[in-house]
Formats: sequence, structure tokens, C-alpha cells
Amino acid sequence: MRNPSHRPGVATAVLVVLLFWMPFPASAFEQESQKTSAVDRLNGAYVKNIGRDLVDVVSSPAHWTTGDFLKFAAIVGTGVLLYGFDKDIYDWVQRNKGSTSMGASPVISKFGNGGYLAAFMAALYAGGEIFDEPSLRRTALLSLESFLTTSALVLSLKVAVGRARPNTGESSRSFHPFSIRSGYTSFPSGDAAGAFAVATTIAEESPDTVVDVLAYGLAGLVAVYRVHDRKHWPTDVLAGSALGFFVAKKISRLNKNGSTGAYHVSFQLTPRLQSVTLTVFF
Repeated sequence: MRNPSHRPGVATAVLVVLLFWMPFPASAFEQESQKTSAVDRLNGAYVKNIGRDLVDVVSSPAHWTTGDFLKFAAIVGTGVLLYGFDKDIYDWVQRNKGSTSMGASPVISKFGNGGYLAAFMAALYAGGEIFDEPSLRRTALLSLESFLTTSALVLSLKVAVGRARPNTGESSRSFHPFSIRSGYTSFPSGDAAGAFAVATTIAEESPDTVVDVLAYGLAGLVAVYRVHDRKHWPTDVLAGSALGFFVAKKISRLNKNGSTGAYHVSFQLTPRLQSVTLTVFF
């Protein structure tokens, strides 16, 4: 058995790096093109759009404003503070588990499970096709894009960090970087990230406050139950939830119909007229 490496500074450093690359939605410098048609159908254009958006997500820190950096500092500060109490919070949750909470676990965990989320998105897309409802198709496709982008980032971080899960019996400060063993893939929580990626997309696309509350409420329960079920430490679910939230916010903004800063350029060339037209959508 490998000896756990206790590195109190590792989680802090990783959290800072993770949050620095989080794609906050606001940016005074970014220009966003209209891509509504790319998220209307599951086709080649949609796949290409995912690639373009992924580049925008990864490069987004280069366009941060002062407000974005303040958000970053607030989340990092919360994460660092929470890291100091990871074990205490985890132990408190375990001590206060009851028959009711344990009975709810199999149901709530499904809302963060990748397979169930995929089935939900597929059903949403199918509903859009059957009822010829573009908004349903769009929500399904944006949810899928947010989920896939978030999952790729989560997987990379899990392997790089190698944090021991609570059920291994190792401490909350035990790290095995670049390990591929399932017991060392605690940070960040993939279920919390996926749940918040889908919930945030639904909230962004729905005008109904009740839907927003329901979506975020279920995602929040998924995050709490990852600690309840001895799968993650509190900072794991904080990082995963934040990552899913901000990735979905960024992707929704990139694909928002008529969003601020969107533009369209057209050229017209005839024997009598040569022109370039720039249209900005406010």
C-alpha cells in the first residue's frame, strides 16, 4: 500500500489554478459571434461549435475584468477556508446521517450520475424533435455541451491532483498526483460538476423562476450527498459545483441569441458598389 502524501499546500495551489481557469461569464473585451444555428440540431455544425467554445472556455481568463477577479478571489478564499475544516465538516455529516437521509441517497444520486443526465438530455432533445420545439432542442444541446466540457476538465484535474477519497481511510490532505486508481480521484467532484453544469444551462434557458429553483436545488442536493455518501470531501464538491456553474454560464453566454457584443460582418462586391457591413447586436 502506498504511503499517503500529506501536502497541505497542494490543495490550496490546485484550487487557485482551477479557479483561475474558470470561465466567468462577464468580459468587457470578448466578442461573441451569433451561433444560434449551431445549437439547433445535433449535427456536424454543433460538434464544431463545441470545439470553438472549448477554446473560448480555456482562454477566458485572458479577458477577465476587475469584477471577474473579485469573484475569483471570493471563491478561492472560501475554498481555502473550507479546506481547513474539510475533515471536521465531513465527520459532522457522517455523525448526523439518519435513516431518512440514507433512504433518499439512491434517488438523489441519480441526478448527478452521468448516465441518467445523458438520458435526461436525450429525452429533452427528443421532445424538441417530436413537438417541433426549438427551445427544448437548444436546452438539451447546450446542456450536453456544458456537461461534456465540464467533464473533460474534471477528468484532467482528477488525474493531476490525485486526492484520496474519504472511503480510502486516508486523510483529507492525502494526495497521489497522476494516479489512475479510483480511490485517488476525489478532487473535484464529477457528479457535482455535471449536476451544476446541466442545472445552470436549464436556468439560463428557462424564464421560469420555479424551474431555476428546482434545477439548482437538485444540483445542490447532489453536491451535499457526495459528502453524505463518503465519496468526497467538502472542498471537492465546492470546486466541482463552481466549475460546472461557470462553464455552463460561459457556454450559455457564447451561444446566447442576440447577446451583448455579438456581431456579424458581411461583404458586398458589385461593379457599382463595394461595401463592408458590420452589425452589432445590443
